[in-house]
Amino acid sequence: MLGRHHSTISREIDRNGGTTAYRAVEAQRRCEENLARPKERKLEALPRLHDAVNDGLREKWSPQQISKRLREDHPDDEDMRVSHETIYECLYLQARGELRTELTVALRQGRTRRVNRSRATKTRGKIVDMVNISERPKEADDRAVPGFWEGDLIIGKGNKS
Repeated sequence: MLGRHHSTISREIDRNGGTTAYRAVEAQRRCEENLARPKERKLEALPRLHDAVNDGLREKWSPQQISKRLREDHPDDEDMRVSHETIYECLYLQARGELRTELTVALRQGRTRRVNRSRATKTRGKIVDMVNISERPKEADDRAVPGFWEGDLIIGKGNKS
């Protein structure tokens, strides 16, 4: 009826339904209020943490190593914990002035942007003049003729197949 999944509607009612009824105007006001004041990033809010991350990057540590080291060095201090994803996020959003350009250069890969992993399959090499399995000769189906089996073309250690 509303074009939304029932769990979406249920969550909306749980979140914004009052004690007596759902009030759309109140729900809209809360939504706009939350959008208007985004949460400050942890590395911006805590200079001590920011400096510790900078020091780790200058030492050529990976964000994963920095995150783990902070957890080990400050086991009782929640403010000195940050995930590696948060570090990457701040590095890749440096155009907004969160971390300086020199820190991106300090990354092992030296990338200023994330690499889309789905492109990796598009750039892989293709077999030249590959014959599709559906286009192979009929003799290959019954495996009576040598040379059509994959194992026939493999040479192992000591020229053994």
